[in-house]
Amino acid sequence: MLTGPLLLPPLLLSALLLVSGAAKVHHTPATRSAFFQLALPRALTDSLVPRALPWVEIVLAVAVLLSPPPFALPVAVITALLFVGYLVVIARALTFDHPVTCSCFGELGLGEVTPRTAVRNVLLVVVALLGVWSATADTSVASRLVGASGVEWVWLGLVVLTGAVLVTTFGGAKGAATSAVGVPGADAEGELDYVRQPLPFATLADADATLHNLTELTRSGAVLLVFVSPACGSCLPAIESIPRWATDLAPVRVVGVVAQTIEATVAVVPELEGHLMHDPQGVTIRIFGARTPSAVLLGGDGMLAGGPVVGAHDVTAFVEDVREELLTAGVIDPA
Repeated sequence: MLTGPLLLPPLLLSALLLVSGAAKVHHTPATRSAFFQLALPRALTDSLVPRALPWVEIVLAVAVLLSPPPFALPVAVITALLFVGYLVVIARALTFDHPVTCSCFGELGLGEVTPRTAVRNVLLVVVALLGVWSATADTSVASRLVGASGVEWVWLGLVVLTGAVLVTTFGGAKGAATSAVGVPGADAEGELDYVRQPLPFATLADADATLHNLTELTRSGAVLLVFVSPACGSCLPAIESIPRWATDLAPVRVVGVVAQTIEATVAVVPELEGHLMHDPQGVTIRIFGARTPSAVLLGGDGMLAGGPVVGAHDVTAFVEDVREELLTAGVIDPA
């Protein structure tokens, strides 16, 4: 058996499972939200599975390293089946008519499901199958690692270094966005902090299914778009705050934007009635390079006035910044 090279698949699987499980442990709502967005059976979503999944991944990560024969092989097979299941779920999500956000690695891997996600999962399945081959060895992964020669350690180190360089070079940050705000009335220094651009050509549909481009929406003044999803656990603070923000920021109009239909959204979150617009096929949120939850401020002059910002904390901070700018400009009453 190729002792050195076949040490890498189980080590990689163990590291991925450990990172994934640890990232999910403290973010169970995000995992449950992913189950909702991936349209998994409601009985599964409402069960203990979202809470148990990270611990299953952590246990498998340890078992892959330490299990001796004959237990190593069934552990490797279970791990491979888990990754095949992940691939099936992702492939199914690509057939949905709206964008889906998947916290595949907890908040570390929060992002929209794309064909690139499916390609990544195919590669992980291949690695898992190599892990099954590796599990047919006469000793555990840990024992082989301890007994590895100096050449094998150098080889493994070079592979890890290569992977680190590739990740840091091409990985990038998903949904990166500026938090600067440039609303009318901001001082000159604030304007320099945020490079304003014309509004992109994108459309949103109202409750009557009438399409409006972003320029039309801002003819009567600035509009704050808050992209949310009822199935997104991290969107809950923004969803609960939209009606209050609509009052606090007036005359700036606050609009919750959803990829699902307005009727379906109101059925789940009735308090958003009258505060929603539909983003058909999730085109507009993609144009902004964002995901749920996120926010962007459209200026009444046909220019972007702030954002987009991504993430529950950044959205809340962004809204507070907008409010402070409006107070400074005397647009709204401090009371």
